[in-house]
Amino acid sequence: MRLKKWMILVGYICLFFSFGYSCYSILVDESGSNFWVMWGIASLVIGYQIINFLVEKRNDKWNSSYVVADQRIFRKILVSLSISYVFILIFLLIGTIGFYNDFISGYNILVGAIISSLLVFMISQIVQGFVH
Repeated sequence: MRLKKWMILVGYICLFFSFGYSCYSILVDESGSNFWVMWGIASLVIGYQIINFLVEKRNDKWNSSYVVADQRIFRKILVSLSISYVFILIFLLIGTIGFYNDFISGYNILVGAIISSLLVFMISQIVQGFVH
């Protein structure tokens, strides 16, 4: 897949503003949550990525295109997503059975399913990197 330089920059800027807005809205909420720190760190990382991207590509034209991902990378991501999708369905099925039998709360099921499926996705990406 090829993307233009300005398209990548616009995507980075949208992520920067969305993370910054989330950080600010949680900070102003006054609920006592410290979750705004994580959004602030994510916003700073994306800001650094924007500056780094502009410094590295300063001599290129705005319409020059870059190969962001090729067919092999898409195949690896699709395999990892399908494995994590099956895992999250199994986790939610077991969690739903536990929820109806009053073994676990609904919020813990969702958080556990999201975190564990992300871990399965990352482990699947690492394993596929070693296999191929």
